[in-house]
Amino acid sequence: MAVYKVSADVSEKEKAVGGVMTFVQAGWLGFGAAVFGVLFLLFYKVLLLPPIFALIISFPPGLVIGCMFAFYKKNQLPLCTYLIYKHNFKSKTKQLVNDLNYGKHFSKSDELFQ
Repeated sequence: MAVYKVSADVSEKEKAVGGVMTFVQAGWLGFGAAVFGVLFLLFYKVLLLPPIFALIISFPPGLVIGCMFAFYKKNQLPLCTYLIYKHNFKSKTKQLVNDLNYGKHFSKSDELFQ
């Protein structure tokens, strides 16, 4: 019986956190939880809202931010990567510098291949 070596499939990121999500996705969900925690403390401690109201107001933004960046894909790219590419594209130079020398007459010595 012949044994063949087959390379590992590296096109998909490894689902390392419980076999459900990647480390990047878990990080984004952690960031969403941090946003929730900051908003909760802001509403509860600073604005002196009752804890249930602070919880109701601060939970949706943290959940939406964490889930959007962790799981949503736009044009087959994760949302963070898409936004970075979009920012880089929009911040490119709109007008290119024209460094051509129109009307310049080249002499025989300027030719590369003589």
